[in-house]
Amino acid sequence: MTDALTTYDKLNEDIQFTEDETKELLKLSEKEILVLILSELKKNSNSKTN
Repeated sequence: MTDALTTYDKLNEDIQFTEDETKELLKLSEKEILVLILSELKKNSNSKTN
C-alpha cells in the first residue's frame, strides 16, 4: 500500500501546470483528454524500452 502512495506522490510532483495551462485543459472534451493521456503513456513506454 505504501508503494502505491509513493508512486502517486512521484506522479503528482511530475504533473505541474501553470494557471494558463490549467484553463486550457479545462476547455478540453473527455475524448481530447483521453487522447492526451494515451499519447503521454505511449511516449513514456517508448522511452523506457529504448
